[in-house]
Amino acid sequence: MVDKEQNAQSAPVWVVDDDHAIRWVLSRALSKAGIECRLFEEAESVLKALEDSAPMVLVSDIRMPGVSGVDLLARVKARMPNLPVIIMTAYSDLESAVSAFQGGAFEYLAKPFDITKAVELIERAMKEAQNMTPAVEAEAEQPASEESESQSVPDLIGQAPAMQEVFRAIGRLSHSLVTVLLTGESGAGKEVVARALWRHSQRAAKPYIAINMAAIPRDLLESELFGHEKGAFTGATAQRLGRFEQARGGTLFLDEIGEMPLFAQPKLLRILQEYELERIGSSKKIHLDIRIIAATNRDLAEMVDEGRFRSDLYYRLNVIRIQAPTLRERKEDLPLL
Repeated sequence: MVDKEQNAQSAPVWVVDDDHAIRWVLSRALSKAGIECRLFEEAESVLKALEDSAPMVLVSDIRMPGVSGVDLLARVKARMPNLPVIIMTAYSDLESAVSAFQGGAFEYLAKPFDITKAVELIERAMKEAQNMTPAVEAEAEQPASEESESQSVPDLIGQAPAMQEVFRAIGRLSHSLVTVLLTGESGAGKEVVARALWRHSQRAAKPYIAINMAAIPRDLLESELFGHEKGAFTGATAQRLGRFEQARGGTLFLDEIGEMPLFAQPKLLRILQEYELERIGSSKKIHLDIRIIAATNRDLAEMVDEGRFRSDLYYRLNVIRIQAPTLRERKEDLPLL
């Protein structure tokens, strides 16, 4: 159903939500900002309206009767790949964020939201649309996804703004294999974030190997990480694959990376540069197809200044940074937890 109050086909922004209050609030805020919008109560009306016209930006709820926001996103993107779609949801969980970004959403907006920030986001999406090269529409509409929503317990939960930023980061990185550095205090859940990055990546079916750098004795570190050949040193009675080789094709999580001693850092740097290693006692180069996630509760930049961590290794690890918030920063999540 289309709201009678806003039915201009030329409106640059379309809003679809089965909650009348959300439609009303957004329409009034957009009107004050000088932006005309067209309101819809369900996704079917949007799909029908797209036969005659198209918006510059689509704002959609994620859970609605009939066609869901995720299915609407898929069907709209099949016809208009460059259309910025903003997904709204009151169910601010990791699965929703990942579904939205994997489907090609421009942004993810958790309810309740700050109306001023929501309008600013829509304005940013409009600018993005203006800068895009128009894409040729698909010849035929693709069928809606038949995948049911996951009923599994979410690996990360939280409605606090700090957690929503983590969800957004994981969603955006779900199509990327870039190196990630997780920072935050001990107990903030950095390993849970690392597992979420793996579970929602293209390598979810491949190995996930985690190693705590602070728990490995110095004299065993290189063997543990890089492996060794039989007879490489006293006690090496058999060939051993290191953690890097064990993670081939998958993800290696280096926890407490700030505890890695300086003598081992050049070898890790070389792996990050060339994605090749040599086991101890061998000159054969082994190609590594892995995604690396590192975590620390230390200030690595400060350690670099003090000469306790290599600057070139720090910059190789710090490609994308995600800050895991403490409970002090997300007190509103305590009842959920």
